[in-house]
Order: sequence, then structure tokens, then C-alpha cells
Amino acid sequence: MTAAIGAQDLLRRASAGDQMDWIAAALAQPIGAPAISVWAYTAPAVVLGRSQRLTPEIAQRAATAGVPVRSSPAGGSAVLAGPWMLGAAVLLPPGHPSIGPSIPQSFRWFGVAHAAWLRRHGVDAMASPAPAPAQPGDEELDWACFASVSRWEVVAGSGKIVGLAQARRRNGVLLMSAVLLQPPPWALLCNVMNKPLSHAAVLACKTSSCARMRGQAIDPATLVQALRKALGEQLVTQELRAA
Repeated sequence: MTAAIGAQDLLRRASAGDQMDWIAAALAQPIGAPAISVWAYTAPAVVLGRSQRLTPEIAQRAATAGVPVRSSPAGGSAVLAGPWMLGAAVLLPPGHPSIGPSIPQSFRWFGVAHAAWLRRHGVDAMASPAPAPAQPGDEELDWACFASVSRWEVVAGSGKIVGLAQARRRNGVLLMSAVLLQPPPWALLCNVMNKPLSHAAVLACKTSSCARMRGQAIDPATLVQALRKALGEQLVTQELRAA
């Protein structure tokens, strides 16, 4: 078993729909070796968590806004993908040493690797070892992925910058991340999900981004390649420790 970069490891610049199609195809067959895919999204899309249902009303509002909607096999809350975000997916075969007995334990190396990668690019980030304390009104925002910080998700400054999700199957485990390069148009997500526009302001306060932390934008192509490399190196480290 090796995490060395190979034919299954993909570097893409495409839509969230393409990413979901790739993940669905990968999960439909046995996962024999680790595979890493990092995506720079080309257009906006709403990605629903697996606990959320794509209703006709959501589909209609999304169509009116000109935004496609897809469902993710991982996570429980909605994400607004787009040019302001990078997405990563790591597929692990059953028994891989990076798979912990619990969801948080599987997230640990994943979040730590993202935080270290961000720090190398001038973003002061850390993987949170504990969930962020709940604040009054947080339950009203549980529909949005970036409204809360779970264990080993990544924060920068006072806001969440990397969200994590996971799907555990008989044929392996999928780990996913969403990294905020710039502040997303939260009002668009609120519109599609039929949530008060006041939620957009709260999400803006609860989140951070690479551009906000550095005071300038970063070339996504540079970050994509570096994240892919960082995740691959961390998988190799996990395998060597288990050997």
C-alpha cells in the first residue's frame, strides 16, 4: 500500500459537479490504493451534505439563480463551491493507517496537514483539537458547513477557513475538504437555501480566507499543487509510522 503519486491522483480545474461525479464513480468500486484529487472550482455551485434533501423548492431557487445543486456523499451541511474555494478528496482503502476508529481521529492528520500547508503559504492557521464552543443562535445556522468548527477543522484568525467531511464505506473511506481562498458570496447560498440574509452576515463573521489573512489573493494553481503534494507526503508518513 503506497500513497506515492500515481495514475489515480488527479489535479483538476473543473466544476463541483465534475468532482461529485468523480467521487461517485470512485466509491462505486473497490478502493485498492490511496487516491488524491484537488480541485480549483470554475463556477459557483451549491453542494448539499448527505443529511440534506434536494427539494423541488431548492432546485427551483437554484435554477432561478443560475446555480447548479449537487449532493455530496459526505458531510451534513451545505457548501457554496466556486472560484473562491479549493476542494480536496482523499480516497483510502480499508485498513489504511490514516483511517482512525472514529470520525474525529480520521480527521486529525487531514486537518493538521491542511493547517501546515496554509502556514507555508503565509496563512496563520491551526487545526482545532476541540469543537468551537456553541454560541447563542448557532443552531439556526447548522444548515451551513462553515457556520461551526468541528474537531480538527482549520481556523485562521477568528474564523473557519477549512471545512472537513467524511464518508465511511465497506470499500474504504472518503475524506473531503473545502478551503476558502476568498470570502464567498454567502447571500447566494442563503438565497438558494431559503435562509434569512442575516445569516450571510453571520457566516462572513464566522469565516476567514487566504485573501483576508494575507491581505491579497493567492494564485490558486500554486495552492492546488502544494496541497496535493502536502496530502501525499502526509499519507506516506502515516504509512511509514504504521510499518
